[in-house]
Parts: sequence; C-alpha cells; structure tokens
Amino acid sequence: MSIPFWSVITLATELVVTASVYTIIWRAWRHDYFMWRFAFGVLLYELLFNVSYMFSRELGPVVAEVPQKLNPYITPLAIFHGIFSLVMFVALVTFFVTAWRAHKTRSENFFRTHPLLTRSFSVAWGISILSGITLFASLYII
Repeated sequence: MSIPFWSVITLATELVVTASVYTIIWRAWRHDYFMWRFAFGVLLYELLFNVSYMFSRELGPVVAEVPQKLNPYITPLAIFHGIFSLVMFVALVTFFVTAWRAHKTRSENFFRTHPLLTRSFSVAWGISILSGITLFASLYII
C-alpha cells in the first residue's frame, strides 16, 4: 500500500510548524521579543492548510487508503488526535493572540509571566504532534 502524498506533505509541514511554534515561544521567553508576524503567519498556514486538510480527510473518502484490517487502538488514537489537534489549534490561536496583545502594549512578557501555562501548552502541543506521528506510522509504516 502506498502512503497518500498529502499525508506525507502534511506530516512534514506539521514538523516545521511545531519547530516554528517552539521557536516563537522560546524567543519571546528568552529575548523578550514576540515574533508576531511569524506567529500569525504560522497560524494562517495552520488554518489554511493543516486544519483544512484534517477536515478534508474527515469529509472525503479515505476507506480505500487504509489497510482493511486495523489494529484496535488506531480508531481511538485517530479520534484522540483529531479532537486534541483541533483543541490545540484553538489554544495556539488564543495563546499567540494573548501574547501579541501583551507584547503590543509592553505590559508583560506573557510567556515568562505565565511559566506553568507556557510549559503546559508546550507539552500538550508535543503530545498532539506525537499522536499524529504515531497515527501516521500505525496506518502507513508499521
């Protein structure tokens, strides 16, 4: 069975998005500069391509692309990944907009002022990405 082309592209770009998200947070925390143009570019890309890709996979025919006999854990993993990824996208939008507003008014370094929230978000984002990688590997590689 061949791996769907757009699934490979989406996986690769999601890794780039993840590196970008972590870079934006790290630079803001460490250097007191929120790269808001880059952050909103990442959000726009994520919305236009990755979220729309997830919806197209949900609405389009994918039965022919997956193996006929699935491991029993793949369906719950797919449900978790789909829901959690959308929740994390909304959290990312909220996180970046809040950080941008604080940066714009110079009131605070949002990420440094809220270290537990920043670390929790970073871990949750990583879980979301790892669940997608695991799902991809389970469907097409293992």
